[in-house]
Amino acid sequence: MRDTSAQNISAQKKELRRRMTVIRSNVSAASRREQSIVASLLAENEVLSPLRKSRGGRLNVFCYVSFRDEPETLHLIQTCLKRGDRVLVPKVISEERKLTLHEMSNVNNLSPGVWGIAEPGEDMPQWPTLRYTEIDIIIVPGLAYDRCGGRIGFGGGYYDGFMEQISSIQSTGLIPIKASLTLEEQIIPGRIPMEEHDFRLDMLFTASGIIYI
Repeated sequence: MRDTSAQNISAQKKELRRRMTVIRSNVSAASRREQSIVASLLAENEVLSPLRKSRGGRLNVFCYVSFRDEPETLHLIQTCLKRGDRVLVPKVISEERKLTLHEMSNVNNLSPGVWGIAEPGEDMPQWPTLRYTEIDIIIVPGLAYDRCGGRIGFGGGYYDGFMEQISSIQSTGLIPIKASLTLEEQIIPGRIPMEEHDFRLDMLFTASGIIYI
């Protein structure tokens, strides 16, 4: 039986998800697009470009493909492709509750997958799990964030599982930066209720500036 503390955190998360789903959906499409583009430009200028220089050029960038009222990631993805980065995008394997990563060369090769989310087409090669150690930066989705690296998603556990995979094979090599492209409205004033399996972010890309954790 789960203890009272765990039950309280679960209840807090449920309420936060309910509230933030409404808040995010009320952000206008124009504001979401503008914030996403400005945040992506800041991410490129302040984080990605210096990271390329420090790591010898091409980056391995893992980035989700935005869906519905999520911050739009295609501008960031296209910028990375233009800069010569290797861009990896996720595919949901719902029956196994996991993600697979696929190398993307063109945004036009995406097609609707699970829940209608744009996913890699059949021609996009899968990135081997053992090469996850080569990823330089991971950009994940979320519903809400705090300024201490706390994040909450929809509760499916796909990205928690992915981060566990990363941790289990990260005995050598560089530790990837964990970040999110974030609307201002998604940042809460307090703290995200966190459980043991939840991971924290290193930075948030927002239109008003990069938040370094």
